[in-house]
Amino acid sequence: MNLEEMSEIMKSSLGIRDNIVGVKLFKRDDEIPKDLDPIERPFRYCSMIQNARLEGTSFLARADYHECKGGASGLGLMECPENIASGSLYFDKLHKCETKDVGVNIAANMPRLLAGTTVATYVAPLSKMVMNPDVVIFVGNPLQARRIVQAVMFKKGGRANFNTAGIQSFCVDATTSPYLKGEVNVSLGCDGSARNAGLDDDSVVVGIPFAMMEDICTVLKTHYQGWDKFMRG
Repeated sequence: MNLEEMSEIMKSSLGIRDNIVGVKLFKRDDEIPKDLDPIERPFRYCSMIQNARLEGTSFLARADYHECKGGASGLGLMECPENIASGSLYFDKLHKCETKDVGVNIAANMPRLLAGTTVATYVAPLSKMVMNPDVVIFVGNPLQARRIVQAVMFKKGGRANFNTAGIQSFCVDATTSPYLKGEVNVSLGCDGSARNAGLDDDSVVVGIPFAMMEDICTVLKTHYQGWDKFMRG
């Protein structure tokens, strides 16, 4: 199953009109295709995802071209900024915690790639990617997220466990967590992506390890109509 087929199955079975987005985290310079042009001005990672989703734009960005350093650090492009690691950002500026120590605890418990393990990120509509991604992301409603979880359960059973803090949604929740854990993660979004990238309040963000995509798409293609028929009675 190729990337275009996966994208079409996701969109048609879940009723998604926007692009499904793929993300590749390059570990070495020699992995980057020569015909991929880097972006010309800095962007926030959440804006890269939203632009790929809504406008079909592709982004190749090294650390210096990631405008949000918190997002860049979560993706392994750089060290965690001191104002995040110290709890200062969450306590003094964003008022997300009762004390700085609570802010330290929030930062310390975020899934993060080791600094320097990623040299560049490649974000593009899944159907247009020039290589297989590491993670697939879509923005949708709870029913669409539910169908993904049900497709995973169809194959392996068990329970889904989501990792989120309402902070760093696209970068940490939807990219790094699935990448590190090899499991689907559903994020409730974050105020930063709402303010800076236009994420609406009624949507969730779903990150899927690419290794799971073929099984998920096969299950969706075969079973989603029956699930919908039963649900709607």
